[in-house]
Amino acid sequence: MSDYKDARGIEITEGASCIYGAPVGRSIALVEGVIDGFTPSGRVWVKVVRRSYGGSSSWGATRDRVHVGPDRLVIVTALPECDLPTDAEEAAKARREMATRYRQSIADLQGGGEVPHYLGTREEALEFYFDRLAKVGESA
Repeated sequence: MSDYKDARGIEITEGASCIYGAPVGRSIALVEGVIDGFTPSGRVWVKVVRRSYGGSSSWGATRDRVHVGPDRLVIVTALPECDLPTDAEEAAKARREMATRYRQSIADLQGGGEVPHYLGTREEALEFYFDRLAKVGESA
């Protein structure tokens, strides 16, 4: 058991996967690594697995093992549960909502509803909405 804790207060153990932000010029690169030990001064050795970009330091050589302050990294093997939807779930929801609006517009037009002036004739409007429905991956 270690006395080291990450930025969220999760215990840091050797072999755990982690991420941290590494300075690259005036920007930050996301670095994925594995905990490889601890320094006597209280820092954590991280074996670099991959970097989001960059890869070389200002000295021209990559470093495969770096030491990082424990409060600067996050252990990713212990991420908390999250009820927020993923980007894919949000996009699918938006597509379903669009498809529902297109189906309602089609039903209104087929039922004798008013044709929007910018869509031309009833046939052109129906063709427009059927095309849109196909583009969002739905069928009437």
